Amino acid sequence: MKKYFALVGMLFVQQYKSRAAIKLNNKKKRGGTAVLYVLLAVCFAPLAISVAVGIYFLGKLFGANAYMGSFLLLICQGLVLMFGIHAIISNVFVVKDADKLLCLPVRAHVIILAKFTVAYLNELITTFVSVVFLLLPFGIGAGAGVGFYLTLPFALFLIPLLPLLVGTIIAMPFSALIAAIGKNSVLRTILRILIYVAMMALYMYAMYSLGFFTGANSGNFFENPEVYIRDLTQDMEERLRGVMPYFHPDYMLMSSMVATSFGDWAAGFFAALGENAMLIALLFAVSLPFCRRILAMSVEDGSARRKKTVGAYKLKNRSVVREFMRVDFKRTVGDAQVGFQSFAGITVMPVIVVMLYFVLGLSNNGNASFLEVMSISPLYQAIAPMVILAYMAFIGCSTNVLGLYPVSRENKSLCILKSLPVPFGKILLAKVLLATAVMLVSDFLSCLLIVVLFGVKWYYGAAMLAVMALVGFGSMCVTTLLDLKEPHLGWDNFNQGLKNAKKSWAAMLVAFLCVAALCVCSVPFIVLYALFDGWYYLLLMWVLDMGLGVAYSAVAYKVMNGKASKYFERIEV
Repeated sequence: MKKYFALVGMLFVQQYKSRAAIKLNNKKKRGGTAVLYVLLAVCFAPLAISVAVGIYFLGKLFGANAYMGSFLLLICQGLVLMFGIHAIISNVFVVKDADKLLCLPVRAHVIILAKFTVAYLNELITTFVSVVFLLLPFGIGAGAGVGFYLTLPFALFLIPLLPLLVGTIIAMPFSALIAAIGKNSVLRTILRILIYVAMMALYMYAMYSLGFFTGANSGNFFENPEVYIRDLTQDMEERLRGVMPYFHPDYMLMSSMVATSFGDWAAGFFAALGENAMLIALLFAVSLPFCRRILAMSVEDGSARRKKTVGAYKLKNRSVVREFMRVDFKRTVGDAQVGFQSFAGITVMPVIVVMLYFVLGLSNNGNASFLEVMSISPLYQAIAPMVILAYMAFIGCSTNVLGLYPVSRENKSLCILKSLPVPFGKILLAKVLLATAVMLVSDFLSCLLIVVLFGVKWYYGAAMLAVMALVGFGSMCVTTLLDLKEPHLGWDNFNQGLKNAKKSWAAMLVAFLCVAALCVCSVPFIVLYALFDGWYYLLLMWVLDMGLGVAYSAVAYKVMNGKASKYFERIEV
């Protein structure tokens, strides 16, 4: 056991360790990091509080209901699975360090158990956040007893087990397929992105098939809110009563949490504990033989499958910027580690648009859906595009890895860039344009889906696309400069660089401030439109947003270009 815990500690520290974090030794950098986290806490506090308040009132509406509580447990597990499936694949089944691990004085099954433990610890972090913002407010609103809060810490450790089992079962065939593809790194990258999108679509379809995206007659809400809420509550409880017992570990765990007697608590808790123990046994019985084979294959074919990502830059009769964009895109797609991380995040936006349509646009038994009711309002064409624009701009700017780590993903090949007789400003411009162009494809698909599914006028969709492109370019300039100032180089696993929380949170803060500025500037025009019903107010609003986008892009690019050379010269490779 001592070797097992030592190996777990080594793998966990290695995953979250980054050179950029080690460099934060002086008080000035530590103070800047603290200020960054305070600003982020202030920015995201309203969103977090609104979610918690909504769940609190859900608890007051349903009370200490085991069916609704177990459904919230299932939602927590769905979030853990969505955010953890890639970690399971990369940490457990895609073994990059098998030659080093197998040289340690430990058995192969200890290595596998340690890798699963690290994956479990990662899922535990997501579980803690979901428990704080979903289960805890529900218990407070429902007026749950002391048993709920005493059992909640145990639930924190039990919730990730089912996602870990399901994620492992899903990851095994895909990992085998990825291993069978072998040297074709481009195809492997495309396959992993398709798996990621398919997982999101499968989760959405599963929720829809369970009937949780449809509700009572939305049109009755404006006529009689109390009747609407009563009908919706009864309808939801009937559906949960028929479905949640099939997720028996969750149902028994929540039954113990809301129990009113010690006997009911003990029966539910120990039943949940035993069923989760069976899940763990099933997990290792299924995965251990497969993982042993993956370890062996990694050692046998490791040297043959490693492809050098450092390639020659061949400048043909094209512009230098265009040629750098082409080469950078080709190398990124062909890199097994960097490719998936760079392109998976931007596929989220179109999927989210479709998911929102399923949530808001489906009707129940021929009754009007929430989207149909809201689209009747004269303010729909004014408010809906801005709300969706703000949401998508935030997601796009904060998940585009091409723009968040343009220098760090070069790794050891950065020495080639330093030796080229080309102004570094052009190299950096090529990286910003590549990140913006790739994100623009996702933006275009998202805006097209918004026009088709949500009934937004096509010219508003075009205006949204223009604003998103401008904001995206400016944000990529800012995040590129941040990465250039403190790049993470010399990595053996690109995931280590992604664990640099400072850069990720900084990118989210940049995106949040851009969205806040757009919203603040747009609200007065929407109010004027609501009061005086003049179409020209909306025209002025979009013109102002585009003007702000142009100004933001120009200033961000000028600042980046002015400081790039100084930061670039300081990098030692």
